[in-house]
Amino acid sequence: MRKSQAWSMDFAASVVIFVTALILIIFALNYTIYQNQQQINFNMMENTAMTVSDSLVRQPGIPRDWNSTNVTTIGLASQENVLNETKLSEFLNMNDNTIKSLLGIANYEFYFEVRYPNGTLASLPGGAQITKGGYPSDARIIIPVERHALYMEKPARMVLILWD
Repeated sequence: MRKSQAWSMDFAASVVIFVTALILIIFALNYTIYQNQQQINFNMMENTAMTVSDSLVRQPGIPRDWNSTNVTTIGLASQENVLNETKLSEFLNMNDNTIKSLLGIANYEFYFEVRYPNGTLASLPGGAQITKGGYPSDARIIIPVERHALYMEKPARMVLILWD
């Protein structure tokens, strides 16, 4: 009789060890999958931010002389890397959700600004500073992208921040 009792104790101990190891493997696997998904999301946001910022600073948009009522593709350049004051003004007057939809970033929040090399915000000819969107405050992922351009014949830095 003692042999069968010893065998059941061995079996119970091995089952406990096996289940514990299985649980640890499942938690490690779940953590790895979560980390991979976060990296995929980060890469997608980064790619989107690069594409959108490139388009804003290099393309005139569609139609070429667009305004907030007829725009199908937003572009802020009069020529490559030269920002257009009229297009920037129209852009700043547009609704944030409309901008996000037209830029293909509806799943993210954004912040946009134009600064001079000395750090001051650029302004429209009417005096309004060139900023749009909400600055990230409580974000899980923040992707800043900077592009250099000319604005009003001066070097400037266009910043686009996507965040989630």
